[in-house]
Formats: sequence, structure tokens, C-alpha cells
Amino acid sequence: MASEPAAQAEPKQSGPELAELANDVRLACQIIARRVRFESAGEIPPHQISVLFAVRKAAQTPTALAERERVSTPAMTRTINVLEQRGLVRRQPNAEDSRSVLVSLTDQGRAVIGQVLDSRDTWMMQHLEGLPAEELATLSRAAGILTRVGRA
Repeated sequence: MASEPAAQAEPKQSGPELAELANDVRLACQIIARRVRFESAGEIPPHQISVLFAVRKAAQTPTALAERERVSTPAMTRTINVLEQRGLVRRQPNAEDSRSVLVSLTDQGRAVIGQVLDSRDTWMMQHLEGLPAEELATLSRAAGILTRVGRA
């Protein structure tokens, strides 16, 4: 019995086709990210939610938060002030540098993050419902690929 020829891999895209694909993927990711952020934000603005997510695993200094969010330190201080007034974060002394403070989540801040994540997942599920099984399978594969690309 003759063996079947080995499947040949498709040639890698390059040049204009790859540039167009890169642009399309980037734009699609931006559109989804923006929609998920804004559609699920509720009463807390997205820039404040972003700060809550930044300190959910470890307390950070206002300067580190400003650098992460690409804003000025005074702008970050204003954001932290609002979050602190709402009871979502607290400032504590920085044991490593007595001239600075660390910003961390309160229990209420953790609850807000949980609500936001639930809201974002619900938004996404509502928009995936009704898609054909083939498209859902494609999105499942694409999610893995995009995660790999994002972590490269």
C-alpha cells in the first residue's frame, strides 16, 4: 500500500500580507479590549479600574503605578485619592523606603474587581452566544495563539 505524501506546511506569510494581518489582529484586539473595558466599567472609570487591577496582587508605590499607567505622578496621586476616598485602596508606609507609601487594595476594592471581572465575562459571553460552533472553535484556537503572542 503506497504511503500518502506528507502534508506540506503552508509557507509563512511575509511582507505586505503579514503586515496587513498584523494590523488587522492588533485592531481587533484593541476594539475588543476597549469595548470590554468601557461596557463593563459601571460607575468606576476605566483608568481607576486599571489601578485597582495593578495593585491586586501586590502593593505598589504611586510612582510605580504612574509609570505603569503612563501618567504623571500628580495625576496618579489624584486617582489614588479618589480610590482611597471610595474605600477601594489604602496607603500604608513603605518598609523599604520611609519617604514613600505603598498602595494596596481593601476588601471593598477586591469585591469591585470581582464584580468587574464578572461583568466583563458576562459581556463577552453575551456577544459569543449565538455564534456558530465553527466560529467558536476558531475563537478558541485564536485565544490560545493570541495569548502565546502576547507572552512572547
